[in-house]
Amino acid sequence: EDTAKYLRNLDPNSAYYDPKSRSMRDNPNPELPPEESMFAGDNFTRVSGDAVELASTQLFAWDAAEKGVSELHPQANPSQVELLKKKFKSKSAEIQLQKKKKVLDKYGGGEYLD
Repeated sequence: EDTAKYLRNLDPNSAYYDPKSRSMRDNPNPELPPEESMFAGDNFTRVSGDAVELASTQLFAWDAAEKGVSELHPQANPSQVELLKKKFKSKSAEIQLQKKKKVLDKYGGGEYLD
């Protein structure tokens, strides 16, 4: 049986447990090495795995919706959103290279970069 989060460390100065959402965001035992810790806090899962990529995809969809692209919906059609996100990133990288090239052509100084 799993131990309740709030019973992992009974020190009152330990990580805060929110009974309403049943979450403990911080690590209740920060003094333990990560490999020995059974629970690293709820924030640990927020920044691991595909959660970060999913959040950036959602932000991309929201930004696109603000700019008038209303057919993007990351939950209904995730493949379309990922494809448009990849196209957007490649096109923005290409534009950045073009800007950099224009500045270097106009002012010089390419020999001092990298």
